[in-house]
Amino acid sequence: MLTIPKLRSLIAPPSFTVLPWPRARGGPQVMLRRFITGARQRGFRVWHDWFLPEDRPCLFIGQPRRKHFLASPRRLVYRVAGMYIEDHFRRFGEAFGDRSFRPEYAEANQRVKEALIRADFVIYQSAWSKRALDTLHQRPAGSWEVIPNAVSLDGFTPAASVSSSPGTAPPVLGTVGFLRSRPRLEVFFDVARRLATRPNLLVVGALDHHCRATLDRALADPYWQDAIRYVPSVAPERLVRYYQEMDCLVHPVIGDSCPNVVVEALACGVPVVCPLEGGTAELIGSGGIAVDDPTMLYGEPLRAGMAEAIEMVLEDLPRYRRQARLRAEDNNNINNLIGRYLRALGFAGPPGQDDGHRC
Repeated sequence: MLTIPKLRSLIAPPSFTVLPWPRARGGPQVMLRRFITGARQRGFRVWHDWFLPEDRPCLFIGQPRRKHFLASPRRLVYRVAGMYIEDHFRRFGEAFGDRSFRPEYAEANQRVKEALIRADFVIYQSAWSKRALDTLHQRPAGSWEVIPNAVSLDGFTPAASVSSSPGTAPPVLGTVGFLRSRPRLEVFFDVARRLATRPNLLVVGALDHHCRATLDRALADPYWQDAIRYVPSVAPERLVRYYQEMDCLVHPVIGDSCPNVVVEALACGVPVVCPLEGGTAELIGSGGIAVDDPTMLYGEPLRAGMAEAIEMVLEDLPRYRRQARLRAEDNNNINNLIGRYLRALGFAGPPGQDDGHRC
């Protein structure tokens, strides 16, 4: 017999909630906004959890501080945003002397572990991220999936016209994102200086104090006179024009799980050079080159290897551009991500195909 609540659930459009509601401009919030927009276009209602009963599923990101939330009867899908890897902080501290593994990081990892244990389903951003998080808690088979970040392939596209004669102008190397930690721009400028031809450099994003000081030194260096362009942080949808100016994205970040900027660059047909350690190497596939650094400390092997990799990309740029775009089409199409997220939330299919209700 159908009760009134059951009848209402059959008539009402399928709905779910996300936490936290995406208001900030960071990477996880960018992905959430893209997912919410796509789900709504498919007929799903996405609400703040204040407005939905607890029998509706929830996608949550981060480190939930409300323990009662994890005891909720709703289906909980946890998209892991990351963890604090103690060994990484130890090595970084030994090399640069300004970072240590603090007690609050251990507390944050404990919250991640509790979420991993209590969630009904877990989404990891990369296989590398899954292996790292297994040190906190290893999920049973069938209760997790690796789903990388994604973009609209209509919104992020290659430049309409690209020079058919690579090498006639200085190449443009770019780096994009929230540029933080001491070696981020230091490695970028050092690697770029090792190229046979001086490149033009495009730096896009907010800077921490370390990177601000590094940029100021580079701007004052006669070698880089008139070759560096700095663009402060811009909205994701405005990044396309800057990617389209680049010949190669240099992402010298060890241990990134799945950076949005790399996905966006690939979709724009921009090959990527990055360290091997982390999820970025999985993202780029044949659309760039990942460089091993046995020390994992931004040392000489990484810097020399990245410079050599950039030269290789520039020598075969048309092919790498095609491979970058194809990689995004195969692996980072937002339309595919939306369906995979909806299935993780327990929906059998979009309204009009299946009944749209939880399976």
